Amino acid sequence: MTPDDEIEATARALLRETIERAGWYPSLRRSEREKRIAQDLHLHWHLMVPELRKRLEQGIRQGRCG
Repeated sequence: MTPDDEIEATARALLRETIERAGWYPSLRRSEREKRIAQDLHLHWHLMVPELRKRLEQGIRQGRCG
């Protein structure tokens, strides 16, 4: 996996975690909710890059890598 692919995959995971924790689309059936979340991940994953960068920097400052 290239570094860019890894960043995208991690940002998508952070966004999914955020969406699921917030309980978005509670009235949709499970399959429709998953479809909507997949669309949101495709369209908005890049919005999580600053949060990912912040978490990585905090890990480096605290002596953790990866």
